[in-house]
Formats: sequence, C-alpha cells, structure tokens
Amino acid sequence: MEYAVAIIGADGHVGRHLAALAEGDGLETRRVGRNDDLAAALAGADAAIHLQGTLQATGGNNYQAANVETLARTVDAARKHGVARVVFLSYVGADTGARNAYLRTKGAAEALLRDSGLEAVVVRSTFIFGPPEDPGPSFVPFLQEDGKPVAVVGDGRQRYQPVYVGDVARALLAAAGGRVAPGTYSIAGPEALTLDELVALVNGHEVAERHLHGLAARAVAAVAPTLTQGMVGVLSADSLPDVPLLWPHVGFAPTALHEIYPGVEVGA
Repeated sequence: MEYAVAIIGADGHVGRHLAALAEGDGLETRRVGRNDDLAAALAGADAAIHLQGTLQATGGNNYQAANVETLARTVDAARKHGVARVVFLSYVGADTGARNAYLRTKGAAEALLRDSGLEAVVVRSTFIFGPPEDPGPSFVPFLQEDGKPVAVVGDGRQRYQPVYVGDVARALLAAAGGRVAPGTYSIAGPEALTLDELVALVNGHEVAERHLHGLAARAVAAVAPTLTQGMVGVLSADSLPDVPLLWPHVGFAPTALHEIYPGVEVGA
C-alpha cells in the first residue's frame, strides 16, 4: 500500500526540499501551502509533517497565529481524519516559560502537540542552511552583497551549530515514517562556530561586519519593518542542540557546513 505524507508548509525552504525528497522516494506527497485545503490533504494520509511558523512576525502576522494556531489546525484535522503521527519542526530553546515571544510560542505549540493524543515527534532544529544557490532565509542575511558590510545581530561571538536543509528533510521524513519513537529531539550540524566565523566561511573570506547588539539592536528592531524584538533575542543567542540528538535514531550523520561552503578554514 502506498504511503501518504502531508507536508504543511511545503512552499517554504525546508518544505520544498522535503517534498522533493518524498516524491523521489516514491511516496504519495500532499503539498500543503498557505492557501491549500488542509482537510483534503490529511484525509487518508499516514502522517503529517508540520513546518509552518515564523521567526519574522511582522506586518499583520504574529507569533501566536503563525507558530501555535497553524499547528492547532493541523492537530484538529489529523484527529478528524485519523492521521496518527504528526511531526513538528520546532526550534532549539522552545519553552512555554521563555521571555522571548518566538521561543515561548514554539514551546506552546510543542505542548499542544504533546497533549493531543497523537503520535507526536517534535524536532528542534538549530539554524538551517541550504547550498549556495539556495541558502534559505536563515542564511541569506549572512551573505555579502556588493561589498557592503554584513549586518550581524549580536556581538558575533554567539555560537551556531547550523544544520543542512537536506539532512533536515531526511530526518523529518524518517520521523514521519515511524523510524523514530514519539518524543522531543534536536537536530544540528556537527560543528559549532561563532557567528563571525560562520559569516567568513559562507562568504569564502573575511568580510566587513556591522554588529548590532544590546540596546542598539533593540532600538533598530523598534523601527525596522523586517526585524522584531523576538528575532533580536534569537539571533543574538547561541543556536545549539538542547535535547538529545535525533541522528542516532535515523541512521546517518549530518553534513558539515564546510562541506557545502568550503571557502575558508575556521576554528571549531
């Protein structure tokens, strides 16, 4: 019998890679974009992978709507249509008690799923990166444009352990397919770098940077249309795994950042 997986948020960076992988594996892949029929996609599906959410809650969007209410709709539809397993892509540091609104709503979404009665697999990711031709929204800001300084939120000493989008897709698909017991896991790349080191690596050379941290960063967030206080808090903090890693359960090791961006050698 053909295995059917619904991907909620299939029009995003991770979703596109995940859908292509699932289709390449011969799975019946239901792509659910922002305006698609969620109920129709989940009807008869074996599993759902929920990717919808945002760090950049600007304009008419907000963290509660983007990170919690979208998952609540997926959970309700999964219950209605008998979809037993839901895999949720969250972020490291998610916590219902967090002061940061992004982390707090991610924590609330995790709790909602864990209390749903469904087979819940929560996957907390560090920052996700794609290849140079498709770096993804987390990494585009780190790429130098026209020789201009790269704007970096924080002092540049925060440590990131970024994870490759292809590995994220493989891990989520394995979790949806039942290779992972219900629970909460982290996914991260194998190397931890300071943000300054990461910026140099992805650009292939040392580049000029403009650091925004402390009160200066928060002042910019108060007036900039594309930067929120939640983003400032997340970007200026470490992005490291905070619960046991998923990799031992899925049977492969993650790809190192320098394998995709081999420009310069940096410290680990």
